[in-house]
Amino acid sequence: MAQTLIRAGWVLTAAPDASATPAAIRDGAVLLDGDRVAAIGTFTELSAAHPDVTVRGGTNDIVTPGFVNTHGHFSEGLITGIASQYTLWEWLTALITHVNPVMTRDKAYAGTMLQGIQLLRSGVTTANDMFCSDPIPGEPATPGVVQALDELGLRGVVSFGSGDVDRGFGPAPILEEFDALREAADASRYSTFRVGMSSIGRYTDAAWDEHIAYAVDGGHGIHVHVHEVREEVTAARLRTGKTVVGHAEATGMFRVPVIAAHSVWVDREDRERYAANGVGVAHNPVANAILASGIAPVAELRALGVAVGIGVDGPASNDSQDFLQAMKSAAMLARIRDLQATAMSAREAFEMGTIGGAAALRMEDEIGSLEPGKRADLVVFDGESPALANVHDPYQAVVFVAGSREVRDVWVDGGLSLADGDVTRVDVHEAVARARPLARQLVAEAGLERLSALTGAPLAGTERP
Repeated sequence: MAQTLIRAGWVLTAAPDASATPAAIRDGAVLLDGDRVAAIGTFTELSAAHPDVTVRGGTNDIVTPGFVNTHGHFSEGLITGIASQYTLWEWLTALITHVNPVMTRDKAYAGTMLQGIQLLRSGVTTANDMFCSDPIPGEPATPGVVQALDELGLRGVVSFGSGDVDRGFGPAPILEEFDALREAADASRYSTFRVGMSSIGRYTDAAWDEHIAYAVDGGHGIHVHVHEVREEVTAARLRTGKTVVGHAEATGMFRVPVIAAHSVWVDREDRERYAANGVGVAHNPVANAILASGIAPVAELRALGVAVGIGVDGPASNDSQDFLQAMKSAAMLARIRDLQATAMSAREAFEMGTIGGAAALRMEDEIGSLEPGKRADLVVFDGESPALANVHDPYQAVVFVAGSREVRDVWVDGGLSLADGDVTRVDVHEAVARARPLARQLVAEAGLERLSALTGAPLAGTERP
């Protein structure tokens, strides 16, 4: 296999065991051998040991592991920047419930392509996605997600989240979509499958139990929304006598690996349940701020040993798919919550964006840090950028200073998915052109003219649904 030596002024490995692999290496380098990391060390050492290897990168660059986006919705790929005047449940009523019935494979593919490009440009190499729509019997939409990720060269953990409450269908069509997505992921180089579970209020008891059984019987992990807003806690207690976390534990969900998105309103007992059951958490600071959902108790979760990663959430709830923005926001919101600059350091936010996210997905043996034997997923930040001209603290440079414009190269599985700031495997202009008529079609089919200017209709303003 071909070898490549990536050199840098700083290599930030995110390795949890500094005695085996240093966390930060000055004048460092990473040796790639095919789809794996072969060695980490100084450039002097590795270049001497491998004098004939191809060298990329520069003496002022910063190299990091690929970022792990622990929560998103490619199903929102064509409705970025819409309906920001609503809180979560209003937003779901005014927007998402109208979009879900008209989602197709073509729209799934086009939306994933648009948002996947943005994720790669901000250094994401793994995206944990929950595609939310109504299933169309015989016409699964979610294989379009896998197709787009394969073409982009972006690693995906893909799931489908849909419920049967007040939708006129039972669990069967949802399970059919699971089967179609699982088969597509099994045939993919980059994607793996999880069972998606949207939120408890969207499921009858029978569907909730069937989804858990599908995961347990098949040995699949689960990707679920939990306690995003305070009202969800009250609704769950009235219905089940427990919080969502307590109900999930009682109904056997935690028998498989679970990543719980948001978890803003988890009390002490729920946090302890997470820790006892190895549940990972996807923290979505930007989307939680836009939808006025609150600030998750990240420090408390991490203190208990809960693996917490960072998510950008969906393109319609975050609007941006910039992971660096989300990582910076995670640190800022923690500081605002505690009114302490020490509430979350740049290094802690960086670790959440890398090895923390991998651990939340139970993938830390393969991704999330630069260590020999792991997948060759990494990011090269351009050290010749004005923003990175003077790196006083490499962690602060990545988390607080750098933007997507500083992301020069992104390697996924040993291949360049982004080179010199742009994707290598797809035509960006073609992806944009393909998406535009589909977005206009979606707005018309979903009846979103009062929220979208795409069809030329005047916007309705900021009234509630």
